[in-house]
Amino acid sequence: MGIGYVDSVVVYNRYINGLMETETYFGTRFDNVRIEFTQEENQTRAGKENVSTCLLKIKNNSTLPKPFKDPKKWEKLTTEEMLEYFTLNTGGDFFVIVKREGLNLDIEPPTGLIESSTSELYNGNFFEYMKKNYGYVYSLNSFAQLDLIPHFQVGGL
Repeated sequence: MGIGYVDSVVVYNRYINGLMETETYFGTRFDNVRIEFTQEENQTRAGKENVSTCLLKIKNNSTLPKPFKDPKKWEKLTTEEMLEYFTLNTGGDFFVIVKREGLNLDIEPPTGLIESSTSELYNGNFFEYMKKNYGYVYSLNSFAQLDLIPHFQVGGL
């Protein structure tokens, strides 16, 4: 499972604090991942529409930058603990391709703790900021943890 695992992404886990109504993202960089691009045709009310999708494969082994935590368990952690783990959740998480040779892409977006709600730079919407300022930003729309060849398979729109 090593062929084609040469790309890099940053996965952003979104957390909304219900008491203070603040939006925070936790960015984790993953190197040696595999990215596959596809184009699908979706049926909408207005007719057929082409949608670019991205399939991200992350090896689930000792090369992970930090341990995986189930989304429901991750949400119950403290901020400091959230920084020690990553999760994959379709409820607001997204990823950005940061290194891919075929795209001549090698960028360094922010990682770690990102305060979306209180930052003037992000104007309360970090996801929109990233889409506007970086290419290849994908909302996480599917997730599978596969065991035969251990890896996470993440779909993005």
